[in-house]
Amino acid sequence: MAKAAKEVETEEEELLVVEPSELDELTHAEMLELYRASTYQIQFAKHQQWGTLAGAMALYVLLGLIGNYASKSGFLFKLSLITSLLVSVGAIYSLIIYQFWQNSEREKLSLMASRLSNLTRQVRGVVSERERNMHRYVLLFFMVMTLILANWILIVFLSPKT
Repeated sequence: MAKAAKEVETEEEELLVVEPSELDELTHAEMLELYRASTYQIQFAKHQQWGTLAGAMALYVLLGLIGNYASKSGFLFKLSLITSLLVSVGAIYSLIIYQFWQNSEREKLSLMASRLSNLTRQVRGVVSERERNMHRYVLLFFMVMTLILANWILIVFLSPKT
């Protein structure tokens, strides 16, 4: 028990000792600005992902309205179905591109964080990289599945009723 308490004290003391980065002031300031820019790029790409999902959903509603009022054997009806499939493919492709963009920015953040203080590395290490990746890819999976499901619902909605 006493040994475990000493280990905890040692870990707490290590957390309290802050080792500054080895960078000179100008390089450190430049690194912080690059860090901010990368975090902004990640936020922007996430915003674009959600915007792509919302935009595709809005297009599905519009295509559903157009297809519902068009003649079932006419050109406009067929165009609605084809457009819905193209919207799905384009939106899924965009979501994946935005995910790769975020991953590139995260790699830059990791590289920059390794050059900053030990406190920065400890804060970034609170959540493991594996856990963060799992959360990101589960969310991407649900975004893609939402697009596929919405397109399927649109096609079922527009299919001729017998």
